[in-house]
Amino acid sequence: MQLKVLSLFSGIGAFEKALENLGIKIDLVGFSEIDKYAIKSYCAIHNVDESKNLGDITKIKTDNLPKDIDLLTHGSPCQDFSIAGKQAGGDENSGTRSSLMYETIRIIKDIKPKYVIWENVKNILSEQHRHNFDNYLKYMSEIGYYNYYKVLNAKDYEIPQNRERVYTISIRKDIKRLFYFPEKRPLKLRLKDMLEDEVDEKYYLSEKQINYIKNATYRKDKSIIQQKSYIDTLDCRHPKCVKVGELSGGKWDKTLDMNKKVYSDNGLCPTLTTMQGGNHEIKIVTRAPLKYLNRNQKNIEGDYAYCIDSSNTGGINENNRIRKLTPKECFRLQRIYR
Repeated sequence: MQLKVLSLFSGIGAFEKALENLGIKIDLVGFSEIDKYAIKSYCAIHNVDESKNLGDITKIKTDNLPKDIDLLTHGSPCQDFSIAGKQAGGDENSGTRSSLMYETIRIIKDIKPKYVIWENVKNILSEQHRHNFDNYLKYMSEIGYYNYYKVLNAKDYEIPQNRERVYTISIRKDIKRLFYFPEKRPLKLRLKDMLEDEVDEKYYLSEKQINYIKNATYRKDKSIIQQKSYIDTLDCRHPKCVKVGELSGGKWDKTLDMNKKVYSDNGLCPTLTTMQGGNHEIKIVTRAPLKYLNRNQKNIEGDYAYCIDSSNTGGINENNRIRKLTPKECFRLQRIYR
């Protein structure tokens, strides 16, 4: 089986990777991406040349596209719908990034692919943004598609990431085929199952950064969060992101609340974002390598270990260190690499 696929707002090509994981071969008509790093990653992951990139979606001329495309995928920009953004919205012709969803409709109207998959953040169903979602469904129906949508969470499909997204499946009406979303599957993995065995030192927080946590521990406003203990077993019916600490003070006060938190590797990973540095990376507490002792002793290389003590035996202690997730771990959590 081979599908002729057009990928819009492609990122690193998660839809294409999902098809590959399912054993479905694709004939890539082209992909559309403007971020230079995403383009490089896409081409490396899918082994395609950059000439396949159609570039800016607003400049794509549909006359140059084939009219026998099986599947069009698009994860149009979510920043202006996301609760993590400024809620600028995506009204048609508003000029926001999220309004580019209407460019997809323009292309679909002209080339009429058999199937369309659209993915976006759950908040597009909120009262503030629902009218844009409804407009999309209305336009797609008028163009000639039946639409099916549902909020899916990665944790319900064997991935230890708490990631809710709206998936909309549109099927051209002449095909006359129904669609059913897959049943949930029991989660058997935790975040720690997705981690690398050896991680470069650059991903670990420095002693200076850790001091923000140590200092915050004694602040009267209790800005640091400590759990009484790690979760020893993961209840698959109610898996959680286990927060064991919070970075506070200085530059940490300038980042999103989710990105200040320190998470246990014994639960789920919170929703991954585009991050792009600036303290936005997800931070976890993991078991320190054996070469590290405690913060008052030197290891065999002569460096001080950057561990934190805690009177809470189940929280952050001298056997643990805090670090950021690596790119490979993020790929694993997005099912790009197994």
